[in-house]
Amino acid sequence: MSVKAVVTDIDGTITNKDELIDIDVITAFRKIEQKGINVCIASGNVLPVAYAVSNYLGLSGPVIAENGGIVSYQKKNYQLFDASEPKKALAHLEKKISVKRLFSDQWRLSAVSLDPSTDEMRVKEELKDFEIEIKNTGFAVHILNKNQNKAFGLHKAAELLNIDLKNFAAFGDSDNDKEMLQECGFSVAVANASEAAKKAASYVSKEKYGAGVIEGLKKLDLL
Repeated sequence: MSVKAVVTDIDGTITNKDELIDIDVITAFRKIEQKGINVCIASGNVLPVAYAVSNYLGLSGPVIAENGGIVSYQKKNYQLFDASEPKKALAHLEKKISVKRLFSDQWRLSAVSLDPSTDEMRVKEELKDFEIEIKNTGFAVHILNKNQNKAFGLHKAAELLNIDLKNFAAFGDSDNDKEMLQECGFSVAVANASEAAKKAASYVSKEKYGAGVIEGLKKLDLL
C-alpha cells in the first residue's frame, strides 16, 4: 500500500508500561516526517496533553483528542462532540456509586473520564439506559457520546489532509483504538494490545509498545 500518513495512539503504544515515550519512536517518527509523511496523534487524552506530545515530538499531522471528540490542526480546533450527554450520565452515576474523575478532566470538553480503578461493569449497568458508550483503555474508563471514537475524529483529520483512509497506517493497543485500526488501509496492534485491538488490526507485532511500532513501520518499509 502507499502510506501517505501515519496515525498513532499514545498510551501503551508509543509509551511503555511506565508511561514513558520510547525515544527510538521519536527518532523514527521524525525520519518519517522528513519523507513528507504526516504523523498524527490519536488519543483518549485531553487536547492540551495530546497537542503537547505532537508538538514536542515534531509531528505535523492533525491531533485527535478525547477519543475523536476534538481535532486540532494548524492552530484551529474542531469540536465534533460536546460533553452534555456524558455529564448527564455522570450526574446519575454519582447518585449511585462513588466515582473519581481523572485530574485531566478539568480540560475535557466532549466526554467524561474516570479513574482506571473504577468498576467498569457497575458503570455500564448503572448507565445502560443512557445514550452513551463506555470504553475502558486501562488508563481510564471513558464515558463517551454515541459514535464518538478515534475513527470518527480520523475522518476529519483525513479530510483536513486530503488523504484517503486507505493511505493511512494506524498503530494502537486498546479497545478504544479498534475502530481506527479497522478503518485504515493498514494497521498494527502492538504485542501488548487488547484482544479487541488485535482482532481489528491488519498485523500484530511481535514486540511490545514502541518497539512494536518500529516493527510495524519497518514492515511498511517506512524505516
